[in-house]
Amino acid sequence: MNPWLEKHMPAPMAAPETAALRAARVRLIVALVALGAMTAFWPVIAGRVALGVFGGLAVFIAVQGIFWMRAKNTADDDYLMSRMTDDDGDGLP
Repeated sequence: MNPWLEKHMPAPMAAPETAALRAARVRLIVALVALGAMTAFWPVIAGRVALGVFGGLAVFIAVQGIFWMRAKNTADDDYLMSRMTDDDGDGLP
């Protein structure tokens, strides 16, 4: 990290990405790109199969997105809380 950025942002914004979180993020991006491509070329590919694939991708994106966001938020919270010291807390048990 460059010194200027370290000075203005001393704490990391998120936990390091694990292989599982990276794979989930890549799956989500690929599904979103595929859904966007299907939307862009819908007049050419319209039909029952395309509608089924479109619906399946939409459901996959919703489910994968929820699981990825929850796992990422949990990892970030665990990482940031593990870096706190006793004097950083607010006195709560």
